[in-house]
Amino acid sequence: MRESRFEYLWKGTLPLRNLKKMDLLGSENLKELPDLSKATKLETLQLSKCRNLQIIPSHMNLVSLVSVSMIGCIRLRDIPVMSTNIEALYITETAIEDEPPSVRLCSRLQTLNLSRSVKLTSLTHLPMTITYLDVRYTGIKKIPDCIKALHELQFLLISSCRRLTSLPELPGSLQFLHADDCDSLVTIFSPLNITPSAWRLEFTNCFKLDQQARKAIIQQSFSQGITLLPGRQVPAEFEHRAKGNCLTIRSNGNDPLYALSRYNVCVVISPPRQEYSLGHSPPRLLCRHIAKGDLYPNEVSIFVGDVPKFRREHLFIFSINHRWPCIVDPSDVNREIVFEFSSEFQEFDIIECGAQILTDEWDYEFGLYQDDIEFESSEASGDDIEFESSEASEDEMEFESIQASEDDDEHGDSKEDEYLRTDCWSWLFLCFKQ
Repeated sequence: MRESRFEYLWKGTLPLRNLKKMDLLGSENLKELPDLSKATKLETLQLSKCRNLQIIPSHMNLVSLVSVSMIGCIRLRDIPVMSTNIEALYITETAIEDEPPSVRLCSRLQTLNLSRSVKLTSLTHLPMTITYLDVRYTGIKKIPDCIKALHELQFLLISSCRRLTSLPELPGSLQFLHADDCDSLVTIFSPLNITPSAWRLEFTNCFKLDQQARKAIIQQSFSQGITLLPGRQVPAEFEHRAKGNCLTIRSNGNDPLYALSRYNVCVVISPPRQEYSLGHSPPRLLCRHIAKGDLYPNEVSIFVGDVPKFRREHLFIFSINHRWPCIVDPSDVNREIVFEFSSEFQEFDIIECGAQILTDEWDYEFGLYQDDIEFESSEASGDDIEFESSEASEDEMEFESIQASEDDDEHGDSKEDEYLRTDCWSWLFLCFKQ
């Protein structure tokens, strides 16, 4: 029943006992959802792009319903409780002003997407089961303190929450935190205490962050993963620093450098050199690692982030594992290591660079007993390192496609917005390429 032209489907209640999926995607004339209370086996309800939908019957109690998509239902203000067993709820670009009661009552809710519901100003309750929370482009002013107790939460997307002024204590389970373009964000609970296995922390264009917040973010970056925040100089935490895109580190003792634990690297990236167009390759940083005594250098390509949106210089921080496999001439040792950084497609400049050698003491301090990101010699392997989400459901992938279409068709976004629409799974695919 996709793209139907009906305003109303039927009156009353129909015996739909075997109906498992109802797909009304793109039914732009539909004003009211019919009574589905007898569809006791209904598992998936797709209402995205039903632009005139205003009424959803209450008290339907669809006990089997686990996934609901209401992306682009721009006239929908009230969303009653349809089921308390919902696991994935997409309420993107709607007219809701308050948190739907389903959020409070769904004890199995894992995915909650409220993004682009610009009239939404507050969240009061979040189920303990949530793993993915997206409130980008909403009017929320505060993240509830209860978020620290969400020990299953892995993805938190709060970009373009322009009224948000602070972040409370976050759960240690967090893997991705995207807080780009939070113009009013000043304070962050310190220390962050996010798990050392966190992949990305992004604060693009968050220029109001105070010194304590910046310090908390930078200190967190010394665990592992990738961090992005505004900055014009390599922080003092990085002992080895240099202007430009080349950094040389020399050993001060008898131990060769490759025997040390890890390197935390920071580069200062300029705003983009050129205007980006749709279809342009994502901006990537090339990091070339050359150690005296190595027969072959190492090179890794790392996805930076939404560089087209950079309004000023930004710090890009990432970790390099000392376990990079190096083929070493036994007659020599690594007394000197050179890092060379560049933009893969010349989109941006490297203004400064720095590194901090993380010895075993750092590992003990941050609890880094697990393997870090490992990069292979560029001569040893030409294969890319790929991160896949085998558990991403069909509805999640469909949601991504719908949202991208909505962005292009409805918002008239700038070329920068069109260039890169990256949600949580996209980061996994783009982070590292060798």
